[in-house]
Amino acid sequence: MMMYGIIPVIYQQGVSRWKIRYYSQEKFVMKISIKKILIIILINIVIVLLFAVNQFVDNTYNMSLYKYIQYSIPLTQTEVDYMSGKGTLFFSSDNNAPPFAYIDKNSGQYKGLVLDYVNALSIELGINIDYMPQKWEDVISSVISGEADMCDVFPSEERMKHLVFSEPIYRMRAIVMINKNSDITNAYGLSGHKVAIPSGDYAAEYVRTNIPFIEIVETSDLQDSLRELNDGRVEAVIGDEPVLMNFANELGMNDKVKILDSALYDRDVCIGVRKSDPLLLNILNKGILNLHKKNFVEKIQQKWFGISSAILKHKVPEKFMLLFIVLNTALIIIFMLTALWSYTLKTEVTRRTEDLNKSKNNLQITFDNLSSFLICLDGDGCIVNSNKSFRSYIKDKPVNGMCYRDIQILNCLSIDDAAQRDGEITYEGRFYLFSVSELDYSDFKYIVVIEDITDRKLSQQQVLQQNKMIALGQLAAGVAHEIRNPIGLIQNYCYILKTYIFNGNTVAEDSINAMELSVQRVDKIINNLLNFSHADADKLTVVNIKELIMDIILLENKARIKNNIQIKLNCNDDIRMLTRTESLNHIFLNLLSNSIDSMPDGGSITVDCAVENNYLTVDFADNGSGISQEYLERIFNPFFTTKNVGQGTGLGLYIVY
Repeated sequence: MMMYGIIPVIYQQGVSRWKIRYYSQEKFVMKISIKKILIIILINIVIVLLFAVNQFVDNTYNMSLYKYIQYSIPLTQTEVDYMSGKGTLFFSSDNNAPPFAYIDKNSGQYKGLVLDYVNALSIELGINIDYMPQKWEDVISSVISGEADMCDVFPSEERMKHLVFSEPIYRMRAIVMINKNSDITNAYGLSGHKVAIPSGDYAAEYVRTNIPFIEIVETSDLQDSLRELNDGRVEAVIGDEPVLMNFANELGMNDKVKILDSALYDRDVCIGVRKSDPLLLNILNKGILNLHKKNFVEKIQQKWFGISSAILKHKVPEKFMLLFIVLNTALIIIFMLTALWSYTLKTEVTRRTEDLNKSKNNLQITFDNLSSFLICLDGDGCIVNSNKSFRSYIKDKPVNGMCYRDIQILNCLSIDDAAQRDGEITYEGRFYLFSVSELDYSDFKYIVVIEDITDRKLSQQQVLQQNKMIALGQLAAGVAHEIRNPIGLIQNYCYILKTYIFNGNTVAEDSINAMELSVQRVDKIINNLLNFSHADADKLTVVNIKELIMDIILLENKARIKNNIQIKLNCNDDIRMLTRTESLNHIFLNLLSNSIDSMPDGGSITVDCAVENNYLTVDFADNGSGISQEYLERIFNPFFTTKNVGQGTGLGLYIVY
């Protein structure tokens, strides 16, 4: 016995398959937490405060905040030991540069502003410092040679080859002094002229670098340089302003000379020490800072120059500087807090916008995943949005901006008449329930919901049909039982009559045989009716396909004979299969019934059964008129029929499908 299974395969033509894709635009945005922003703001405030304090320290003490902290530390034990080992430090300076350093002609005492400063430095550091008055040209060389420990100098690139320099102790301007009747107007006018400069003075290095073609006449000091100018051997003298003015007054040359309007340079004067002695430099800087804190230079400036002369870097008054720092710091803090507030507000707006967009996206996803058709309309009835179900139904045609009346399935709706906003329509053989709701929404005013209720109606019809079939089955079972009893009696009496027939009475015998054949035929019909009516007939059972089809043909025998139709069955006797007999009965019965109905004037039906690769194919073919091309796409729709009213339900092929 061969066993086969049936796998139903449904082919649908013209059906578009849609894939839903979700696209997301990724934004690479750096999200900074409020905590991090506060930290950044605090860091910025600290930086601003450090900058402000640095400016204040530089304005007040002529050094950076870092150096201020470095030199505010008391002398270390190493530095103390260094000074103890030294015992005495030697300070070398010019012997004829009043009022900074000079030997008083009357008293023979070596004095001046620089010496007062060095003396205060000696007291501040707690070490003895002796003075070495020399010609200026010998001052620096004495430090380089180690004869002296330090001197007061202008820092320069040339001097940096041998010396390192302390923090500034005061500032000094260099001026150009010329004869009163000279036509030189600025420093660059000195080109091509003779200029007297003390030997070893920084002015010579500056002039050689910045003013070309000057012939420098070296002198022993500025006093000697002024004599050269007075005697006409040079056209100009360059030197430190206080010293030059002092000598001009002493030599009685004030009425004979004049000073160029612009200073040649204005630079810091520092203490220079040998490069090999950095520890001494650090010690001196600590002392210099302490003297700055005591405003010592300002005090001795009044002693040697008076209030009008300025040898200190111009300083903004501390009160104004502090006020400036406080105001600027406050403004920066306000600005940063405002920026923080603005950023926080912007971040919150961005977050809310993202949340709103996510909410809209989620709503759109939900909107698109609903099986009902959803269409959003504006106040003029134009479509502004629709879900995927509707777009798939209209084969993804662009509808946004179209009037709803221009779309066939929607043109029966009415958004103006509230009484006609709900109802039921039939379109292309399917049933739809629609409703139009008016909304107070910024993007649209109406939302149309259309639900396909065909399956619901079909279910209702199927329930009715099933009830009818159940009633018919019960009726068939009752009738079959009622008929079977008298048929049984007829069959029994036919058997008895045979025993009483006289030999040779062929007419009586043939009549009885005909009666028996009719009884057998009626009995077979009764069996088919009983099989049709059994409640458990749709269970999986093994069935002979040929016998099953023969039983169906027998049920349709009356209609076949009436329409003069010949049925040919090509099926092997041994094809058996495990199947749901009742479902297969319905399929074959509907196909055979449709073929018979399609040939009212006679014809032929061929049923072929073939087995290939464990699949059973049953092919029903007739030579009827066929189905019109216009109906081919609709033959499997429920309730679609081409038969006259009352002759068909439109469910036959749908049930087969």
